[in-house]
Amino acid sequence: MTRKLLTFFLCFFALSPTFATEQPETIRGAACLVSDDQGRVLVTRDILNNRISIPGGFVDSDNPADAAIRETLEETGIAVEVVKEFARLDRAVLFDCRALSPIAIHNKEDGNAMVASWQAEHFGREVRNVSMMKPSLVDIKEVRFPDQVRMIPTWLETATPSETSHFEEFSHMSAEFNVWNASINQTFQQIIKTIPSIFGGLLTASSAMGSGVLFFLLIPIAMASGGVKRVSQLMFTTVAVTLIVSFAKLYFAVPRPFYLFPDLQLTGASGFAFPSGHTATAFAVWGLVYLWLKEAGKGYLAIWLIPSVLVALSRVYLGVHYVTDVLAGAVIGTLVVSVSHALTQRKSKVISPILWALIGVVALPLAATQIQPTFLYCAAFSLTFAVMLFLTKKKIPAIDTPLGKKGFIWALVSVAIIAGLIGGVGHVSNSSIEILAATTLGFALLAVLLSWLVPKLSR
Repeated sequence: MTRKLLTFFLCFFALSPTFATEQPETIRGAACLVSDDQGRVLVTRDILNNRISIPGGFVDSDNPADAAIRETLEETGIAVEVVKEFARLDRAVLFDCRALSPIAIHNKEDGNAMVASWQAEHFGREVRNVSMMKPSLVDIKEVRFPDQVRMIPTWLETATPSETSHFEEFSHMSAEFNVWNASINQTFQQIIKTIPSIFGGLLTASSAMGSGVLFFLLIPIAMASGGVKRVSQLMFTTVAVTLIVSFAKLYFAVPRPFYLFPDLQLTGASGFAFPSGHTATAFAVWGLVYLWLKEAGKGYLAIWLIPSVLVALSRVYLGVHYVTDVLAGAVIGTLVVSVSHALTQRKSKVISPILWALIGVVALPLAATQIQPTFLYCAAFSLTFAVMLFLTKKKIPAIDTPLGKKGFIWALVSVAIIAGLIGGVGHVSNSSIEILAATTLGFALLAVLLSWLVPKLSR
């Protein structure tokens, strides 16, 4: 089994361009320092490590200056020209760059500015958001390369400032339907603000009931109450919702309401709007809880609908989703949980290695073409889970037997180990590749633990 698993992982990572790419021996990276006349610097927030850095990336076959221009355009949507070279830092070149046209920004009260960047090629894939920030206002803990940030004030003394254009809102940069849709958010916020504040607080708190973390918190409960079969049902729901929502967001590329009207934003969010991932997750997670309780004779429809509807309303109130986003999310979550339930009831199809292999085959090309890490995580888990189910199905005959307290404890330990591995690497590493590799391996390891080790230890 060890040889088969090793061969599988080697083939898997060989197919991924992230791991297969060889870097040049000399200059590996190039970046652009784009600034304005207020001493603010253009920065991006990375989708993997959630840290900020100036736009830049690897030098491919082009020269460093062209690479810096290309990466800045891909990450921010801003076309720039290189004015001069600033410095060479550890096989990377930093250039003084100037935007070819005024940068569309929305000035914030803290002195920083939001940049209208959702039309950038890598927005929602590699980049969470783009800002113009004053170096003095940057929290060094949020910076990807702290040493470079400390040098920025010196570089700014001779930097060429770019022109910026301040807008109170960016409705002119989006479709009329989105503008109309955002007017519903505005009206809803106004209504909530006219009633006791407890309702606004309730909606704000309710958003957490649609967090993707809930899927993983349910793993120990699923293992204890329904064994590997129920865990497989849970993970099928998790992977299906993730793949559908992630692909739809990138395909439709709908800007969030607060991108158009910044004053709508009441909480943090990044990426695209349609459909609502929180709403899809809520309808899927609480739908599973309802079905599991129903099987035990304790199911009430309110267990599913109340938290799910509250999450949907909260996302509209917080200004991060349109009504159409949450409606689509509700449909996706309901359909996925219905399919997962049907697969579980029909000859345990949900634990079929073929099913999981097919999911992995669908996810892998998306991971290779869409530059979105969630596709790679889904592929890693699905393909590993398929292999493990094939290898262990006959060795664990009671695959649908509840594993009780032992199953709960070992599943909880497994989830904690994976969370610690992924979180630990993300905390200590500045490398997106290292974080991507650790997270991918973490999901593959989770598949091994849930399909084989936890059931074995829980006998």
